[in-house]
Amino acid sequence: MTRLSPSRLRPPPSFVKLPFSAAPWLAAGYLASYLVVGSALFVVATAALLGGLVASQLTVTVPLLIGSAWVIRGCAQVERGRAHLIDRPIPYLYKDVVEPGLSAHLKARCADPTIVRDCVYLVLLFPPLLLLDVFALAVWLILLGCVTLPLWYAALTASGVTAGQNGVILAIDTLPGSLGVAAVALVLLPFGARLVISAAQLHLTVAHAVLRPPGDPLAEVKGVLARPGPLASRQGAARTGSSTEPTPDREAHEPNTGRVG
Repeated sequence: MTRLSPSRLRPPPSFVKLPFSAAPWLAAGYLASYLVVGSALFVVATAALLGGLVASQLTVTVPLLIGSAWVIRGCAQVERGRAHLIDRPIPYLYKDVVEPGLSAHLKARCADPTIVRDCVYLVLLFPPLLLLDVFALAVWLILLGCVTLPLWYAALTASGVTAGQNGVILAIDTLPGSLGVAAVALVLLPFGARLVISAAQLHLTVAHAVLRPPGDPLAEVKGVLARPGPLASRQGAARTGSSTEPTPDREAHEPNTGRVG
């Protein structure tokens, strides 16, 4: 699986300037929005999927099954549009209903492979993607908090968090201690920015791999067949490059042939 490199997440040439560019902040926003939006979509999609499974055991709830498929499709559309935070929205392709009637509509919706992939992304892939986003955001926010520690270290002293207490090893309740922690965090901040960008790229790559239409495995072959071959190009060049010579009877004959032009 090739990882995507959205144009909005392209890091600057200098690794040191990476935390001060827009890329890590956009990536953090994309990951943070998944904690809220992704969690809500997981709940709604899971409820719709379970409701559809229960309704499938009955014979009078065809509209409910169709409604469940539409709910899952709507949740997937929200996730496809959320990719616009760092890249273009994810394309999609659903089967069209070509026959009238509820049964045909149900068959087209529930047998659509795209709906199955939507359920995989919204339900099954939610836990690993959530863990990925939480880990990357936690590292990024902790480093940012440590960099700004000299501005609010006095609040730790006021709350009773001092050196050697509550598991705090470093003496961060003093200005020199907070400056030391901030210096170390500032050195590590570019690595945190790289981590949050990589997490956003990986998340977007998974979303594209599952939510976008599958590629045609014969697309390359069809492209080769659609293009003119080298033999046709050579014949065309030879034909356009050939000259005709007039004969005394004012008729043009192609060289080396007896065919009258």
